[in-house]
Amino acid sequence: MLTLCSLFARAEDPVYKVEVLIFANQDPAALKEQTWHSLEIPRRAAAELGNGGSGTYQRLPGNNLVLTAEKNRLARQQGFRTLFHGAWYQPVGNQNSSRPVHLRGGQLMPNGAYELDGYISIDRGSSLHLRPDLYYTSISSQATDKLLMATLNTPRSMKPNQIHYLDNPLFGVLVLIQR
Repeated sequence: MLTLCSLFARAEDPVYKVEVLIFANQDPAALKEQTWHSLEIPRRAAAELGNGGSGTYQRLPGNNLVLTAEKNRLARQQGFRTLFHGAWYQPVGNQNSSRPVHLRGGQLMPNGAYELDGYISIDRGSSLHLRPDLYYTSISSQATDKLLMATLNTPRSMKPNQIHYLDNPLFGVLVLIQR
């Protein structure tokens, strides 16, 4: 009975368009500024973005992307490189019913992982909340077989229809959530 009630509650969650642009900062000064970790990327149940379908959790075609001008501007600046740029529709409910979305991008690393890997969750209460759990992996300059990892996992309250910026010295995230 409880499961049936939660299905009905989820079916009524409003659907939002989510667009995320994640880019690497390859400035050598940023590499020195970063606190590195040697840890594993946690695996969890999450939505995987499909390609080209319709409905929720399907990547939208390029002509539906709003942050393309920002992506192009970053591409023209030395030291920045796009790791992920995509948009999709998803239902957004409360924190307990929020479904994380798995994001990957950038180069494939020697261990088979992607340079960018992790999750974002979006939920709503009195406002929208973005909960990133993103990992940026780099090869150590001292030992080519050692991978170092930086994280971005600070939650942020957001307003719909506004571009929000989250940053780490090594990578940044632009997010736009539209109703």
